[in-house]
Amino acid sequence: MPPPTAPGYHEPWPPVPAAPVPPPPPPGGARQWRTPVLVGLAAAVVGGAAVAAWLALGDKDGPEASARPPASLSAPPTATGSGSEPASPSPAPSGPPATGPSPGGSAGYTAVRDENGFSVAVPTGWEPSTDETGSGSFYRRPGDRSALLQIFRVTESGAIGSCELLRTSSDQLRDATSGYRQVSVEPTAGAGCELVYEYDSVESNGRRRGVERIVTAPDGRRWALLAAGPAADSATTRAHLTAALESFRTD
Repeated sequence: MPPPTAPGYHEPWPPVPAAPVPPPPPPGGARQWRTPVLVGLAAAVVGGAAVAAWLALGDKDGPEASARPPASLSAPPTATGSGSEPASPSPAPSGPPATGPSPGGSAGYTAVRDENGFSVAVPTGWEPSTDETGSGSFYRRPGDRSALLQIFRVTESGAIGSCELLRTSSDQLRDATSGYRQVSVEPTAGAGCELVYEYDSVESNGRRRGVERIVTAPDGRRWALLAAGPAADSATTRAHLTAALESFRTD
């Protein structure tokens, strides 16, 4: 069985090359068609387990100044792009989630109910973000892409341990992401696991830190909750993830 695709919010790096134009048919002969060669991690891992966007590696970040930031885990990628991102954006929710006071009364956070089957506390003022290449649900502060929250279902078999999934993702991202560094992979309560990592990010103006936790809901399904933001403000990123974990409820 081939290894799963790296999970998380992926940046399109390197830029997607233009598809080569097929040569004209030779005079008097049968036309010859040359199939374009698919380049990049997304093409290389097609046929693997269904882990598309794990790890918050923004969709606008990359080596180019105009590149975009990171993404996370869930649907399989399509073999039409370059880099480790899915080839097309995930479907956006049809409407804004319901909001209300944050569970437990956490100051600075607001509870939202998401159409993807869960409720969670996000920083007050953050809204659903639809301009993403990763799977699941994204939340950001309007007009500010330096930080994010991402929540998505883990669709891999339960026979694959949570830490095994995160280690595989980390290994693949190390080879495909500019400045990637794994900080830690540690098991957590309830057969969960947490990955902490950093990478170069245009959106975060230098380095970005991601913290991704896999948890198991009461119905046995696994979910990934990911918070990412500037590495220089890792305490805030940790606080966002903690608030999300403490308030997370599935339908």
